Amino acid sequence: MGALISTLLLYHAYKRTALKEKKLWFYLAIGSASYFVAELFWMYYESYLRIDVPFPGIPDLFYMLQIFFYLVALLSYFIRFKSITKNMQFMFELLILMVVTVTLSYYFIIEKLITDPELTGLFLFVYLGYPFGDIALVFTALLLLFGKREIRYKKSLSIILLAVLIQAVADSGYFYLLLTDQYETGSLFDPLFTLALLMVGYSSLHARNEEISAASPVTVSMNVFTFILPYISCVGLILFIILFDREHTILTIGGFLSFVLIVVRQMIVLLSNQQLVADLNDSKQRFQSLFENHPDAVYSVTLEGEFIQVNQTAARLAKMTPEQFIGQSFYSFVQIKDRDKVSHYFQKARAGEHQQFELSSVNEEGDCFEFSVTMIPTYVERKVVGVFQIVKDVTMLKRSEEKTQYLAYHDSLTGLSNRAFFEESLQQELVTLKKKDSGLAVCLIDLDRFKLINDTLGHDAGDELLVEIADRLRSHVKEGDVVSRLGGDEFTVLLKNINRLQDVINIVESVMGDLGRSYLIRGHEFFTSPSIGISYCTEGDVTPVDMLKQADLAMYESKRNGKNQFTIYEKGMEQVSADQLVIENDLRRALEKNEFVLHYQPQFNTLNQQLYGVEALIRWQHPRLGLVAPGQFMAVAEESSIILPIGEWVVREACRQGKTWHDKGMIVTMSVNLSPKQFQSPCLVELLSEILEETQFDPNYLVLEITEAVAMNHIEKTIDTLTQIRSLGVQISIDDFGTGHSSLAYLAKLPIDALKIPREFVNELGVETNKAIVHTIITLASNLKLGLVAEGVETTSQKNLLQTMGCYKMQGYLLGKPATVEELENEWAVCGPRGQVP
Repeated sequence: MGALISTLLLYHAYKRTALKEKKLWFYLAIGSASYFVAELFWMYYESYLRIDVPFPGIPDLFYMLQIFFYLVALLSYFIRFKSITKNMQFMFELLILMVVTVTLSYYFIIEKLITDPELTGLFLFVYLGYPFGDIALVFTALLLLFGKREIRYKKSLSIILLAVLIQAVADSGYFYLLLTDQYETGSLFDPLFTLALLMVGYSSLHARNEEISAASPVTVSMNVFTFILPYISCVGLILFIILFDREHTILTIGGFLSFVLIVVRQMIVLLSNQQLVADLNDSKQRFQSLFENHPDAVYSVTLEGEFIQVNQTAARLAKMTPEQFIGQSFYSFVQIKDRDKVSHYFQKARAGEHQQFELSSVNEEGDCFEFSVTMIPTYVERKVVGVFQIVKDVTMLKRSEEKTQYLAYHDSLTGLSNRAFFEESLQQELVTLKKKDSGLAVCLIDLDRFKLINDTLGHDAGDELLVEIADRLRSHVKEGDVVSRLGGDEFTVLLKNINRLQDVINIVESVMGDLGRSYLIRGHEFFTSPSIGISYCTEGDVTPVDMLKQADLAMYESKRNGKNQFTIYEKGMEQVSADQLVIENDLRRALEKNEFVLHYQPQFNTLNQQLYGVEALIRWQHPRLGLVAPGQFMAVAEESSIILPIGEWVVREACRQGKTWHDKGMIVTMSVNLSPKQFQSPCLVELLSEILEETQFDPNYLVLEITEAVAMNHIEKTIDTLTQIRSLGVQISIDDFGTGHSSLAYLAKLPIDALKIPREFVNELGVETNKAIVHTIITLASNLKLGLVAEGVETTSQKNLLQTMGCYKMQGYLLGKPATVEELENEWAVCGPRGQVP
């Protein structure tokens, strides 16, 4: 069973080890398997045939094959080393030991056996084969184990050496008992065979994790012993011949042969040493070349820190020659503030630990430099005798890392932190929020009409506007708060340590006022407004994603409610957002299903107290959500190509309805808004001509409204388009005048008929600055002989003030809300088509 267990263990090691290591375990497994076969034959003779096991016999063949394959395994493991001279040296050392052993064995044992007439032929061969095979195994394992300074599987080979020694003892005892007719199965030597086999199998268990073993002091001593062992053996044999039997032929031949082998071995050793010297010189030159030409400062110091060797780079940095360093302490080149730190790492390097750390230094000019210092212990005979140091200038690398780190967390355009930094900051603040008595707020800011401004003057102008907005936002937060740009025209503000919600509202109102002021970009005055969503939290039970989502929902609520305002998140806004998603998905099919309708807001001339026109305003009669205002879907339509067919439908339907009213005697102008994409369409003029011809609506009563920003985009092309439109008889009005940008020189060139004062200015007529702006617009229209209409008139005081300043045409909730065709016609039936001003 011992042989079978050994075979299985060795085979398992063969299967799991690397390819170049497989031969050792394969041949050992074959050897143990041979022994197992021999045992089977032995049992067959004793247990089945019940006869004495013949000697020599079939079992001996397989017993000897075990020795043979074990020997092949050890030799194959040695031959795997690439050095030919080392392999030859090993073979000659083995031959010398074998010659000396065989010579002395012949003198003391074999000669007597040969002269014995009963011991002849195969019996003698087998009888001598066992001990000589065991001796060869022992010497091979011994030379292999101690003949190389570093070797893999050292522990495994030590166990194998002990195993073959035990087997040699067992074989010697077995043959002694056999020759004296004392051997019986179950003798004291039989367990030794099993023990030897199990030990060989056990050695394979160390094969998986055992690495190359470095030479220990004991190993070094054994290396010396194995090196001189052949000499001792040869000298011992010669001394034996001289002292005891000079005439013995075999002794003389053995002594001569061992001497010749010693001479040949010595020649091999000399060749090997020459090669080693050449390799050493080559290695030294390579090291010296690497040392001298290394781009970093490299030097070697003693355990006391004194320079031994310094390369040219280090010498240039210190503005010294390499020779001037020798004998000085490297501490003298370390700044006083860093000496304790350097000493700490140097002591660890002296203890044999590889060290790497960084230092900063400031030169006489005040420039700061960063250095990476590496300390490597220098070993001789396993003892640390010095420290090898490499000093690398990593200043540029550090600057690059800092820049990369900055770019990873900051917006390159505005210099504000980006989404990644904002979310990390928010996460950290939420974690610590539970330990505080204060709260925090996330404000999500989206700019109204930014896309229009960006498309009008180009992305460079849009970028300048974003930079200006970022600067204004910074001025409203305290130290520790975070202002970030998420992308596009979206900004976030993280307000920390907030004691009450009113504090957030105060800050947001201040931000809105500042962002609502005019912007001077490339000689043009811009106005934009923010839509802000606020998420306020007093407990750290939400995630950054939750807070951003809440602020996003609140921001979109601000946009839906007319923009230029802030909204604080409340529960239930998720449903509104879900409705918005439904709107976006259903928008494309709305036109096909004829779900759009037009409402008309009356326009009055307060000078003669009569209605003179209407403005067509689109609504969406959604099958589930009911009547949807344009603010909830027109932005989505504008972002996609669907705005063009929707815009075409609005113009056609407005002209059709205008013609119907004219036929009924209700003579009113029809104002229709054109979207930016609609106005920029190359087919616009052709389409208008087609619609007017199709509906037979009088073009003199059609007023097309475009925004100021659209009008000023590509001014030459705009003038050409407007000229073609007016050639059809259609009037042109500039909508929301004063909220975009304007140039008086260009405005005078535009073929337009009227200006519209935006509701933002009308709503704030009580503010002197807005009152001045409205007065300027009225004066400008008068000077350019343009018509003028004020939007968003909701109070009598606004109406009276506008009349006082010279603006008489108005529309707004005070005068009339947008209404359906039926509602307007019913009102006209009562008041007449020229109904009185309220």
